[in-house]
This record gives sequence, structure tokens and C-alpha cells, in this order.
Amino acid sequence: MDSVSARALGALFVETLNLEGIDASQIDVAAPLFGEGLGLDSLDMLEISLVIQQRYGVKLRADDPQNTAIFSSLQSLAEHIGSMQALRS
Repeated sequence: MDSVSARALGALFVETLNLEGIDASQIDVAAPLFGEGLGLDSLDMLEISLVIQQRYGVKLRADDPQNTAIFSSLQSLAEHIGSMQALRS
């Protein structure tokens, strides 16, 4: 199982969501994922959640009350995935 960095997640987002014209290395890892930042929507979140579960073995639940914080940026998402992986170790 892979450990995760915010940069790796940026590349995963670009690849999974076919974000044309976006260079993953140029994504601000602290920028919002929704709205002003990458401009993602709930369908993007679902798609990314499935890929994260497959790649990193971490299940992200749609009904998690912490989702706003978890998905606030690539950095916060990477930290959450890392902490979930650590709990299972």
C-alpha cells in the first residue's frame, strides 16, 4: 500500500478527472478543492474517493461529518489518508 503526499494526490486528481491544461506540479496543495480552487463538484469527489480507496486502501464515506475539512485541500486530504493508514498499521 502506498503512502500519500499532497503532490501525489494532485497528480492523481489530474489523471483521474482528466483535468486538461492543469499541471499537477503547479497545483497549490493548500488551495481549496471545491469552488475557487480546482473547482471540483460532488461527482468529482465521488470519483476521487473510489480511486483513493483502490490505491491507498482508505475508505472515504460520503456521510462523514468531517468531509468539509478532509476535502478542503490536497494537503488536508493527504493528512487524512495518512492518519487512516496509520490507524490500520
